Amino acid sequence: MKNTRLIAKLGLATIVAVAFFTLGITPWIIKHTSPEMGIYTGAISGFTLLILLLDIKQMRFPKGLILIAYGVLFQVFFKEYYFLFIDQASSDFENLSVQLDLYMQVLSLACAGAGGSIIANYADKSSSDYEHKVPNNNTIDNTKNIDQLIQITNRIEKRINLSLQISLAAVVATLVVAILVIFK
Repeated sequence: MKNTRLIAKLGLATIVAVAFFTLGITPWIIKHTSPEMGIYTGAISGFTLLILLLDIKQMRFPKGLILIAYGVLFQVFFKEYYFLFIDQASSDFENLSVQLDLYMQVLSLACAGAGGSIIANYADKSSSDYEHKVPNNNTIDNTKNIDQLIQITNRIEKRINLSLQISLAAVVATLVVAILVIFK
């Protein structure tokens, strides 16, 4: 059990390190490949960090606030960081700006939606008119219907097999007729 937790923590630390490394090498990616690849790697690392934030063990309200703040801060800071390495006089600057805005808005909406949902869940549970569900201990036993289900399944299987055989025969007959018409 301890080994599994240790492996999970090392895996999580590796993923976080890779996400931050990806953000760090964005200038290199922009310079050596294309500005679009910089946008894609930034978006991938942003969504990776979002997934990791969703997985943290935290109380609901602070977790919701963290997610919302992450979406806003990533949108503001990554955009500024990205445009430090782009020539703003280039002809593609407007297209890159629109494309980056799109990814940043998607990430921001995802963070706001996830964080807002978590906060709403917390607010609902702490409401004065929260409806507690009464557990139902009546178990429904349908084991007597299993034989009937098996019989119906067997009938359906026979019908499907018959349909397949008829379809195969129709295909063969069509092929024979087509061959006779072509070679006649």
